[in-house]
Amino acid sequence: MLPYRAQQLIPATGVLVLAPHPDDEVFGCGGALAAHVAAGVPVRVVILTNGALFGDPHTRLNESCTAGRLLGYGKPESWNFPDRGLEYGEPLVARLLAAITASAADLVYAPSLREIHPDHRQLAMAAAEAVRRVGGALRLAQYEVGVPLRPNLLLDITPFADLKQQAMACFVSQLRHQRYDEHILALNRYRTYTLTAEVRLAEAYALVSAQALRENALLDLVEPEYVFQARLGFPCSSQDVPLVSVVIRRPAGSDLRLSLDSLALQTYPNIEVLLVDGDPGLPALPGNCGRHLLRQIRTNRCLSAAAASNAGFDEASGTYCLVLDAGKSIPPEHASSLVFALRKQSSCHVAYASAPQREGHACQASGEGIDCDAVRLLCRPDIPLRAVLFDLCLVNKGCRFDESLEGEQDWDFLLQLSLASAFLLVACADPFPEEPANARETPDPTSLLAMCERWRTRCSSAQLASLMRRACDPPQLAVLRRQMAELRLTMEEERQFLAVRDRELLECRSTVESLRIELDERDLRIAELRLQVQEHERQRAEMLASHSWRITRLLRCLSAAWREWRRK
Repeated sequence: MLPYRAQQLIPATGVLVLAPHPDDEVFGCGGALAAHVAAGVPVRVVILTNGALFGDPHTRLNESCTAGRLLGYGKPESWNFPDRGLEYGEPLVARLLAAITASAADLVYAPSLREIHPDHRQLAMAAAEAVRRVGGALRLAQYEVGVPLRPNLLLDITPFADLKQQAMACFVSQLRHQRYDEHILALNRYRTYTLTAEVRLAEAYALVSAQALRENALLDLVEPEYVFQARLGFPCSSQDVPLVSVVIRRPAGSDLRLSLDSLALQTYPNIEVLLVDGDPGLPALPGNCGRHLLRQIRTNRCLSAAAASNAGFDEASGTYCLVLDAGKSIPPEHASSLVFALRKQSSCHVAYASAPQREGHACQASGEGIDCDAVRLLCRPDIPLRAVLFDLCLVNKGCRFDESLEGEQDWDFLLQLSLASAFLLVACADPFPEEPANARETPDPTSLLAMCERWRTRCSSAQLASLMRRACDPPQLAVLRRQMAELRLTMEEERQFLAVRDRELLECRSTVESLRIELDERDLRIAELRLQVQEHERQRAEMLASHSWRITRLLRCLSAAWREWRRK
């Protein structure tokens, strides 16, 4: 949403700056202009209005000229439109087109479309339209003055911070009304929020190409923050994410409390709960389940689990669906994790939550991946139905519960889903600890025979061969394979752990060796200093000895001279 790196310069071969009033060219993009001048890029500045409503036009233009000389681009050009007299339309767009063509610029600076001053907004619209018409390699850099924009580029102006402050100080007539220089300085300081500490000041820009403007990028520059965040996938309300329909199948006499409590705790914000009653005498329930809508579907007859599921599908209005039996629960993050996994993996329409270490899952290392092993479902339906979230478009394509089957309807439905879409595994810590993977009872022979009759013509030769191969594997061998896989994973983790420790040990040894070398260098330096001290002491002793001899000789001469004088 914000840049985390700053550029030192916006590359350009020629620059045209469009300022609505005298001073906007410095307040908005003075640091960028100084950088262009330092890089030897030609800079042309056009000031469109005379700014007469807030000062003398001649004085204000002279202030801009002084600032221009200071920044190094020279004297700006004035079009002398009346203050608050700019109007978005063909005359202004045509004049801007002529200026862009005459300047041979490939980068145009103009105010942001988010500015509140009418002259700023009119010029911003006209500049965007002119740049769009010119096309080619031309780019538009929108700058901010009165309103912060949403930048896609930050420019480090630390090397020119003092120069920009001096240029802003040239507008004495405006600073008497308000300390705009302090406002801009604070804004430039704030723009370093996502940058490193070395960047003291930065200018923010919305940089867009003429080609992007031709592709309707202009609307992206003015889109509301709500739309912008929704486009990036950050939901601002529950309506910004797909609706999930949860169908609760409730046989007569079953308890709803555990199921409804688990749904009320779901972290996913957009859920509708469809309670399909298998008991015609059930009293009406409240219209909500926590923050989620609850709809009670009355059929006035006892329904099987398969019929209740299909009745829920007919009433569901969501994008995704999940089937839950009354008395069962799902973890709070269940719906959220499955929905966002499916939205990232557009090739799949079915996702399920499971512990990643179980045999047959496709992506054990990363914890998420496409599980293409549909044969596992033919061998044994080891995925609980409530663990599965599927796109309701699959129901419209014919995936429904078979009400004619006397048993194994859930297994049959999962097999239908496996034919329509690959399954996306979303790994998590054991999502249903009360339902172990191998806790399901062996199917009833009659139901199993009905399933075989139903699916024998739908299986491919490769699937049948895989079924036969797995049937030949002893159960103990499957357990050993799973244990071997777990052991390999543990060994790999240990190997990575030891590799990290080896690197740390090597770094410690390198540090110790560096310290030893540094210690040896210090010992050598101490020895050299000791030799120097000894040499200085020797020289001092010699000097003292030399002075004593001279003084003694002088005293003897004086004594002899004095005695000679007394004799005379």
